[in-house]
Amino acid sequence: MTLDRISRWRRWAGIVGSIFCLLSLLAVIDALVARFKQPLNVYQVLPETVLHIQGPLREAVDTLQKLSFQSDSREIRIDFEGVQKGYWLGGHLWRGRLNIGPEARPGLYSLKVLGPGKAATPPFPPFQVRVFGDPETYRRNLPSLIQKYLRVAPWVAAVFTFIPAIGFFVLVFFFSQKIESLLAREGKAEIYRIRQTEQGIEISFGLGRDQGLEEGTRLNLFDEKGQSLGTVEARSVTAGDAKALVAEEQGVRPGYWLSKVS
Repeated sequence: MTLDRISRWRRWAGIVGSIFCLLSLLAVIDALVARFKQPLNVYQVLPETVLHIQGPLREAVDTLQKLSFQSDSREIRIDFEGVQKGYWLGGHLWRGRLNIGPEARPGLYSLKVLGPGKAATPPFPPFQVRVFGDPETYRRNLPSLIQKYLRVAPWVAAVFTFIPAIGFFVLVFFFSQKIESLLAREGKAEIYRIRQTEQGIEISFGLGRDQGLEEGTRLNLFDEKGQSLGTVEARSVTAGDAKALVAEEQGVRPGYWLSKVS
C-alpha cells in the first residue's frame, strides 16, 4: 500500500464524511424548522393513528380519574397513562395516548384536557387535531421537507446520515495513522497541529527521539506538492513527537510535511 494511494483514500474519506455530516446538519435544521412551523399543540394525523402525547397540568393530581378531556369528535380521544414532573421547567405533566378512530372525518378538531378544581377554564390552549382523509394529502401538508418528499422523519434522517459520517472520519484517522507510520520510516512526518504562540507560529509533527531527532536538529519543510519551503529547527522533542517554530511567510498549513536534513 503506497503513501500516495493512502493519501488519496484519506482525502476521499474526508470528503464523503463531510458530505454525510452536512446532510445530517440539514436534516436537523429541517426538523427544527418543521417544529417551529407547527405549534406544539397542533397534530396532523390520519384515521386509526395512535400518538404518545403529553401536556401541562395546573396542579398535581393523585389519580388519573381526576383527569378528563373534551373533544369535538367521538373519534378523537385521549387515554391517560400517568402524571410526572416537568423535565426542564418543573411543574406537572400528564402523559397519554391520542387515539384517532377509524371513522374520523377530515377536518380540524379541538381537544381540551381538564384537571380538577377549575376544570371548566383550563389555563392552557386546547390541542388542535387536523385529520386528513388520505395519506397523500397528509404527506403534502407535512411541515418537514424531508418527510414530505423522502417519506422519512427528519430526526431519523439526521441519525442515519451522522452514523456513516462518524465511520468515514474514523477512516480518516486510521489513514492518517498509517501515513504517519510510513512517513516516520523514511524520516518524514506530516504537520498535525499549527498554533500561534507568543514566540511565533508553532508546528507539531510526529518525529522524535525514536526517529533520531534532538533539540536543534534541522528539518526540511515541504508543502503538500513536495515543494521546498526552507528549513526549521526542532524543539521540545519527545519520544515520538517534536515542535518547531516557522516563519509567517512560509505559510504553513495542515498537510505540509517535514523530513530530516540529509
